[in-house]
Amino acid sequence: MADVTMLRRELLIGYIVAGFLAVLVPGEVWSGVFLSGHGFWTTLENAIVGPFIAIISFVCSIGNVPLAAALWKGGISFGGVVSFIFADLITMPLLLIYRKYYGGRLTLRLLALSWIVMSVAGLATEYIFLLAGLIPQQRPVEIAPASFQWNYTTMLNIIFLALFGVLYWLSRNQPRFGGGQGYALDPVCGMQVQTAHAPASAAHGGQRYYFCSDHCHDRFVANPERFARGAGKCEAMAISPDEQATDPVCGMTVRKTEAAEVREREGQTYWFCSTGCAKTFDGTPGRFIQPGLTR
Repeated sequence: MADVTMLRRELLIGYIVAGFLAVLVPGEVWSGVFLSGHGFWTTLENAIVGPFIAIISFVCSIGNVPLAAALWKGGISFGGVVSFIFADLITMPLLLIYRKYYGGRLTLRLLALSWIVMSVAGLATEYIFLLAGLIPQQRPVEIAPASFQWNYTTMLNIIFLALFGVLYWLSRNQPRFGGGQGYALDPVCGMQVQTAHAPASAAHGGQRYYFCSDHCHDRFVANPERFARGAGKCEAMAISPDEQATDPVCGMTVRKTEAAEVREREGQTYWFCSTGCAKTFDGTPGRFIQPGLTR
C-alpha cells in the first residue's frame, strides 16, 4: 500500500497513456517511425529509436509491456522492442527526478550512457534469440479485445481486485499492517521510511512524522495541515492527547492503555509499541531520553 500511495499518479498515467497508445494509434504510425527491410540497419535504427519512444510516452515500467506489444504489432524489430522495454529507467518522470537530485549535466550523462547501453542490449538480445530460433515469426493482429470477454484473465482481475480491497481496508484500519515495528509512511510522498534512519522528521499536532528526504520534509513544514490530514491513518488521530504517548525508540504513537511495555526512568514514564523497542531502550536509555519531549 505504501508503494501504491507513492506511485499512484505514475500508475494512473502509465496505464492510461499505454492504453491509448496501444489501442488508438494505428499500426501504420509505428511502421512510419521505425525502418523496415534494411537488414542490420533496420535493427540498429529500431534499437536506437525504441528508448526514445519510451522517453516521450511516460509509461515507465507500468505500461511499457502493453505498449511494447503494440510496437511489435506495428512492425518494430525484436531488438527495438527489447530496448524499448529496457528504457523504463530513462522515461521523462525519472529524468526530471535525476535532474532534481543530480543536476542537469549529470542527468544528461546518465541519459546518454543508459540510452547506449539499452540499445546495445536490445541488439545483443535480438541476435542471441535469432541464433536460438526464439524470435516469433508471426505478429499479433489485435492487442486489446474490442468487447468485454469472460476468460481466465477476467477472473484473475476480479480475484485480485478483491484482494486489493482487503489490503486497502487493512491499511486503513490496522495501523501496523504492512509497516511493522520501526516504520512509518512519509506523509508527503507516501514512501515507507525506517524511522531509525529517516533523513528528516518533524512534529505536528502532537505526532512525529518521518520523511524520505529533506525535500519532502520542507514541503511538509511549509504546509503541515495539508499533509498531516492525509497521513492520519494511525491511532493517534483518534486518541486524546492524555491517552497517547510516543515510543522513544521508533517514534510510533502508542495508546498508553495498550502499550506492549512500560518503563520508568528518572521520574518519567515511557510507553513502547513492542518488546523489541523496550529492550533497545533498556540497552542504551540515555540515547533515547530527550529533555522536554512529552511522553
